[in-house]
Amino acid sequence: MLNRYAGALALCLAGTGTVLAAEGAQESVADAMAQVFGAENVKSVTATPVPGLNEVVLDGEVIYVSDDGRYLIQGNLVDIQERRNLTEERRGEMRAEAISALDEKDMVVFAPAGDVKHTLTVFTDPDCPYCRKLHSEVPQLNAAGVKVRYLAFPRQGIPSPGYDKAVSVWCAEDRAAAMTAAKSGAEVESRTCDNPVMDQLQTGMRLGVRGTPTIITETGRTFPGYVPAAELLNQLD
Repeated sequence: MLNRYAGALALCLAGTGTVLAAEGAQESVADAMAQVFGAENVKSVTATPVPGLNEVVLDGEVIYVSDDGRYLIQGNLVDIQERRNLTEERRGEMRAEAISALDEKDMVVFAPAGDVKHTLTVFTDPDCPYCRKLHSEVPQLNAAGVKVRYLAFPRQGIPSPGYDKAVSVWCAEDRAAAMTAAKSGAEVESRTCDNPVMDQLQTGMRLGVRGTPTIITETGRTFPGYVPAAELLNQLD
């Protein structure tokens, strides 16, 4: 992927004769990237704490480009002195923005009876063993004031039995009951309807989800895989 970015940018600069200068570098870098990837895919270009290096946010990815457009870096930018992964912080912001833009009515929600202290959004597959283990601990999370919201992420893709089961859950009259039944191994009535399963799978892929469960906090912090409820609560507090 790095070669694809670098090659495309080099072709753009060579073809247009664009010369990027330190002064107004962000605007010049943004123009060059827009010519390669389309303006709609270049979300932002900002200076980093590293002189001469710019952060470029493409659709779902963070890369770095030098002021003169010669160098492109794909990877983590870490502030060693402050012990901060600046790239992961930016990705977290992007995940939080993407999740906050989703409509909760399209999710399967397990909410606490009282006040909500934290919200976890979980990409899940009803057949995933560790998703089932996490689901068995949702009552413990709810009791501690944590709302759990499920998004569909059928691991086998589309079409697949897992996709069909997710659709049946999302099309059930009582989604929460259907989700609990599916994760307990019970049969779920086969149903179809207009549903968000495909869109949620695609959202997960854009956010870098590779397996289930993937747990995302309100701040965009990600826990890839099963985490015991007690540990999650410690991390949230």
